[in-house]
Amino acid sequence: MDSHIIEQYDETAVNCLTGSYSVLAGIAGRPVAEQTVFERGDGYLFQAGLDESGYPEYIFPVEEAGALGITRSGFTVHKEPIDFDAPGPQLEALLARHRAVIVWVNTAHLNYADVYRDNNPYLHAVVVQGIAADHGHVEVHDSLVVGPQPFSCRAVVTFDDLVRSAADRIKSDAHDAMGFFYAISDDLLAADSPDPAAADGEGRPNGAELSGALTRQAERFFAEERFREAIRRYQALCEECFAGSSERAAHGARRLFHHASVLYAVPSLKLMAHSLRVADASERSLTLHEEAMRHWEAMGVLALRYEATSAPSVLKRITQRFEQLDEVTEKLWQSVAAVSEVHNRSS
Repeated sequence: MDSHIIEQYDETAVNCLTGSYSVLAGIAGRPVAEQTVFERGDGYLFQAGLDESGYPEYIFPVEEAGALGITRSGFTVHKEPIDFDAPGPQLEALLARHRAVIVWVNTAHLNYADVYRDNNPYLHAVVVQGIAADHGHVEVHDSLVVGPQPFSCRAVVTFDDLVRSAADRIKSDAHDAMGFFYAISDDLLAADSPDPAAADGEGRPNGAELSGALTRQAERFFAEERFREAIRRYQALCEECFAGSSERAAHGARRLFHHASVLYAVPSLKLMAHSLRVADASERSLTLHEEAMRHWEAMGVLALRYEATSAPSVLKRITQRFEQLDEVTEKLWQSVAAVSEVHNRSS
């Protein structure tokens, strides 16, 4: 049986791992929205580094945020090294115990979607939720297939393809978690919670919880250099990339577009907008958030122009936009922290 898609959906996750944790929670019987994983996992904080192909990336700490978000939602994460000598029996036992697992894969070996076959390989997380009795194939849930029209899907994957995808190690500055199965167990159910509503569904965080989560992230932004200096580091890495060969500069510009508009910055800010509103954020915070969104959207447009033209004038505008983004991002987190200080003084 060849790898192929069983069902395809228009709805997608914002990120493959946080989306996968949301899928696991649903399979476990207590749904947790991906937005909640972001909020509780400090997913609005970003760092910069190099991706699996050596190009600059601006990304939230995916493994850390996913694990924090699902743990703070009342689950325990179980991480088990893949036994590549006997992966079939191991996976079968894990699925019997947990019903589904997450695995990081190299997309070079995912043959069910054209986008994986036709593009450069990258790190990706999928949920495995079934294995054939003869271990010939597995069923996966892919929460984010990134292409011209992104989608999610359920797919059949040959077991050999799955093993190859998990074993062919690939890493970036932000990701180095291949070679493991990840499962979750529900702490509330394990504790035999007396509150049926709590066991049935975690629900969305209320305004007070979201305000606290945003405050915590503001404090981490200023306390941890990797977050505070992220935009400046990303700028330096992009400028170094643009100074390389014309081919590398063009590809780096395309990656800047993807990180700004498609994969990380703008999608994260869209989630953050909802969090700010529910947390009853100040008008200043909302205004600064909108400004940051506009700058990242404009950055995406500039990146495409630079890819097409390599014009020094466009590069100058990219530099200016980075400076504006660095300034407005710091002001945004300052405003979030300031509101918290006011609340603490008045309480």
